[in-house]
Amino acid sequence: MMTKHFFKPSLAGMAMLAAMYGYAAAQTATNTSPATQQSSQNTAAMQSTQNLQMVSANAQLVKSVNSKDASQGQTVKAKLTSSVRAANGVKLDKGTMLIGKVEQVRKSNNDGPAKLSLGFDRAQLKDGKTVPVKATLLGAYPSANWVDPTATSSLMPLQPHTIPSDRKVDQQPGTLSHVAMHSSVQSNASGVFTNKDGNVNLKRGTRLQVAIAPSEG
Repeated sequence: MMTKHFFKPSLAGMAMLAAMYGYAAAQTATNTSPATQQSSQNTAAMQSTQNLQMVSANAQLVKSVNSKDASQGQTVKAKLTSSVRAANGVKLDKGTMLIGKVEQVRKSNNDGPAKLSLGFDRAQLKDGKTVPVKATLLGAYPSANWVDPTATSSLMPLQPHTIPSDRKVDQQPGTLSHVAMHSSVQSNASGVFTNKDGNVNLKRGTRLQVAIAPSEG
């Protein structure tokens, strides 16, 4: 008659199995790829901008900013040259200050490429109150007081009052000297300026067309 032998795990063995299972589960959660995390962040950002009601306005850069000596986090300001009423009813009068910062910067080396990313996220009203905003650049043009012989055109086209949430801008070199400007309402940055052959130099008074919407902050 055959005798059956049953394996009876010890308490120590059971504890080891439980520890191994917990470690494997933790590794699975920890090893989420950066690409997956970035994809989730991008999806959340897109969803948060789907219902934005952007309106257009004009502004001027208050102080020059140059990729040659700019630093990440440096404050950047632009003053509205026209009044606009945001979708939430808040009126942004002419003279309202858009406040932001340098998001990213890469200076040119030996006349190589340069990059300057700006993000405006606050509006300081004329009464001193500051409100959070979402701002996207629609265009960038030389100052009215500065004649750029390399610019193909310094005329600002008329923008529609309401800007759709899927709006993207790819302004090629020529309008603002050798500098290109790229932006998207879906992006966290207001605009990214690039130059293939030198630094990005945005002079004081550079005219900006901006899409603005109230933000939750």
